[in-house]
Amino acid sequence: MDTVAKVTQHIKENDRLISLFNMEIEETAPGMARVSMKVGPDHLNAARLCHGAALFALADVAFALAANCYGKMALAIEASMNYFRPVKEGGTVTVLCQEEFQGRRTGTYFATIKDQDGKKIAIFKATSFRVDEVPVSTYGRPV
Repeated sequence: MDTVAKVTQHIKENDRLISLFNMEIEETAPGMARVSMKVGPDHLNAARLCHGAALFALADVAFALAANCYGKMALAIEASMNYFRPVKEGGTVTVLCQEEFQGRRTGTYFATIKDQDGKKIAIFKATSFRVDEVPVSTYGRPV
């Protein structure tokens, strides 16, 4: 199993939001991830639209997959999101996160969330910090 597959499996098994929000990891590659989510009743805010936090979580999961794909733990030090359109219950949203820059310790990532019709819902930008070359598989475990 290559590094990208190992990291994808580790994050899929250990990031609780993936199962809690019913996210599906569709594709991962070095510096890239595509993740989708069908908007259900538990994703809705008081206006009966997909909660912004659910969309942010979707983008953040894709970012984590893309940033950690090299096998060294990378954590967010900055993230922001701009919302353009609402998503109703029953809709499917897909995020594509791509690396724009990867330095020795930091990386910059951009993600676009689209609905099932290909309409742009939101954009996400994040900066990662590589933590002392710590392998992703040891995250959260005593050293």
